[in-house]
Amino acid sequence: MKCARLLPAFTLLGSLLGAARPHGALPQVPPGFEISIFAGEPFIYKPTSLCFDEQGRLLVGQGPQYHLSQVIEEPDSVVMLLDTNGDGVADERKVFATGFNSIQGLAWKGDALYVANSPELTVVRDRDGDGVADEYVVVYTDLGNHEHAIHGLNWGPDGRLYMSKGNSKGHNQPEQYGRVAPKAFRELWDVAHPPGAPDIPEPRVLTADTYRRSFHTPADDWGREGGVLRCEPMGANLEIVARGMRNPWDIAMDAEFNWLGTDNDQTQGDRIIMPFMGAHFGWGHRYSSHWTGLGNLPTVPVSGPMTSGSWVGIEYYAHSHFPAEYRDVFLINDWMYGTYLYRPGWDGALRQSLDGVLQPLIRRSEGGMLYRPTDLAVGPDGSLYVLGWGGNYHYERGQEGGWVFRLRYVGDQGGGESARPTVSRWRPASTKTVAELLADLGGDVLPARRVNAQDELVRRGRTASAPLIERLHDATLDTGRQTWTVWALGRMEDPSGKLSAFFRRLADPAERYPANLRVQGLRILGDRAVRFSEKGALPDRAAAALRDTKPRLRFEAVQAIRQAGAASLAEAVVASLKSEQDRVVYYAGWQLSL
Repeated sequence: MKCARLLPAFTLLGSLLGAARPHGALPQVPPGFEISIFAGEPFIYKPTSLCFDEQGRLLVGQGPQYHLSQVIEEPDSVVMLLDTNGDGVADERKVFATGFNSIQGLAWKGDALYVANSPELTVVRDRDGDGVADEYVVVYTDLGNHEHAIHGLNWGPDGRLYMSKGNSKGHNQPEQYGRVAPKAFRELWDVAHPPGAPDIPEPRVLTADTYRRSFHTPADDWGREGGVLRCEPMGANLEIVARGMRNPWDIAMDAEFNWLGTDNDQTQGDRIIMPFMGAHFGWGHRYSSHWTGLGNLPTVPVSGPMTSGSWVGIEYYAHSHFPAEYRDVFLINDWMYGTYLYRPGWDGALRQSLDGVLQPLIRRSEGGMLYRPTDLAVGPDGSLYVLGWGGNYHYERGQEGGWVFRLRYVGDQGGGESARPTVSRWRPASTKTVAELLADLGGDVLPARRVNAQDELVRRGRTASAPLIERLHDATLDTGRQTWTVWALGRMEDPSGKLSAFFRRLADPAERYPANLRVQGLRILGDRAVRFSEKGALPDRAAAALRDTKPRLRFEAVQAIRQAGAASLAEAVVASLKSEQDRVVYYAGWQLSL
């Protein structure tokens, strides 16, 4: 029986156990905000990652494996924490899946939870609907140890899973260990490819009874570099997006599908970076290793102030629950010092902090409880849920550690209860109208619900395309819904060529579409050149964008050309670089190989 391997599922009074009382004051938050304990020990222990499923249920990756997993028998688990009476405190806990090595990333899609638990990427599903996973699929294995591991799982509007990976390398010896990493990871680590090893090994489908976690000792040496990668569902078509990182703990995208990530170092400070196709961020560079990229042309410059802490989770906040000054921002956790707000801006084509500072959002109160945050995510009602430890790496049970904090706005200006949307009752995406699915595509919607709504629109194809195009002409449509709506169209196959013509209009400056739609139009033309072999739609639009006065559009033109492999435009790119003054546009063009 599968239940034989599960830790007990149980229900308790949240006031007694789910929200155990901390010693000392809660962390400090800005005026108008309120922070509370949603759950604590024994509901959770050493929480490292979290996400919400499509129904709005909180899933937390937790357990004893990090940081001494070699000597600990108990595995990590994904637990579901529920507030059944609506008082803001978890009162029910259920083990959704267990048996993992160190969990450091979670993402939901369809009916599946993707779990980053180095040395593996695993997918679990609850096939019989009892709230407990019974299918375990090992998508990738041999991904290295849990110190500089696989993190940062995010589904993009292009339908791909993006992930960050530190520079710990796999064993790369299938004859001895019986497992081997996909080729893209081996390329990052600069290791020899075993003879006959597949580029992407086939996933292995197991049950709760037959799944056994792997382990890779942290004593092993490192590979050359880490990076950001992406793949299709269940691991297909894996490719490197950006590289030259040491330990990029997390990545997040804004409403326009632009990435921001964190990367940690031991001596030169931690950095904030903008991953993009072809970018190298200096760590392990073959001939010009560099950390900040400032004054070093082979390295992309950093995108924010350098810090001396330890960056971990990052999240983009766009929900109406927070006041306007706290929306459309990145929220970043620092394990050492708290949670910070990063207001995004642009320096030409490079993402930069708008005001050049990191504003504290949550930090330890003087003499209060220790606040060591790990991951964070936005809940169904717009509250921010933050995981935290109350001790160091090796703290034991009962030692003031293991919290889920809930940050909400209770002020009366620009947010709060009056501005909080009603949390609608969950229904499967397949039962919703096109209008309802479109409403689920915004930045104020749970990622799992947004991803599933978009997948359903793509599945409906031609029957949904006309209302989607009409919606894109609505001037009141917010940026997040613009992006996810246009990519729903971008993912649809259309032999008639009508969609391709529509994306050409989006990318045409004469049509005067909003800047975001023009950016997405270029990206989608580059993507469809590969996805659907629509290679003739991009060249003239990209060539025109190479001459645009806006650096970001010139950058997107180069990126689309790279994505499409449009060799016919190589000379146009080289010619454009002769007069290019933007540092990142020039870099992207210099890195282009067709």
